[in-house]
Amino acid sequence: MASYAAIHTTPSEHHPPPPSRPTSTISRSRSSKFDRNLAAHGSASWLSSVINLLNTIVGAGVLAMPHAMANMGITLGVFVICWAGLTSGFGLYLQTRCARYLDRGRSSFFALSQITYPNAAVVFDAAIAIKCFGVGVSYLIIIGDLMPGVVKGFVADSGDAAAYLFERRFWVTAFMLVVIPLSFLRRLDSLKYTSVLALTAIAYLIVLVVYHFAAGDTLAEKGEVNLIKWQGIIPTLANFPVIVFAYTCHQNMFSILNEIKNPTHVRTTSVIVASIGTAASVYVLVAITGYLSYGNN
Repeated sequence: MASYAAIHTTPSEHHPPPPSRPTSTISRSRSSKFDRNLAAHGSASWLSSVINLLNTIVGAGVLAMPHAMANMGITLGVFVICWAGLTSGFGLYLQTRCARYLDRGRSSFFALSQITYPNAAVVFDAAIAIKCFGVGVSYLIIIGDLMPGVVKGFVADSGDAAAYLFERRFWVTAFMLVVIPLSFLRRLDSLKYTSVLALTAIAYLIVLVVYHFAAGDTLAEKGEVNLIKWQGIIPTLANFPVIVFAYTCHQNMFSILNEIKNPTHVRTTSVIVASIGTAASVYVLVAITGYLSYGNN
């Protein structure tokens, strides 16, 4: 009988394994970043979450509230401020519901886009990055405009202080050097102390506005005060962005959801209510007292 030997295939006869699907470099980097930080998630307190979210909301927008109210009147101005707060809070609430479909500690706009519009995930992140970059630049511009005046307020004679203290470029550069290291912190909760400092400055501003309104020492002849001031649909809508963007904070909401301890539905919703409610109260208070202090002037 004929015997059959085992058939050995030569290396050239082996078929190469099917190519595996390449893993996105962006996804790998994001995954490794989340893995490194996973142990830190769930350690932020309720109070620090409220402080960080409130600090994100309340900022330079509070300075524009009296002007917006002067263009709308008290009744319409208060309504728009409260309505913008409600819609902003509803958007934050929707983020808490969407986070339920993501892994604990990995909530982000990118991760959410991966299960909704995967091909557009990078586009969403790019849009948010550009928006946050614009906000950061605007704050540096405000610092450059205001700090020379602050120095003049403390120094009676300009000759007593160095000339560079009156240069806006010096202050923009100085604060940029302060902000850059803080931008590399991995957890939003690490900024709770700087958030307290920022909110203290806002509280000081509120006290000044209310004090001068109560003292009545702003203008000898105040402008007219209107309960409702309707200038037409276009001028009224032109003031909407001033109030709406004053509630900007949604880019940090997922970070807060990732870091808050015991993220129950009631707990996360109460963070939103406390933050938006406090911000709306501050805006209404500054808008009314600031407007009544100067009227339409």
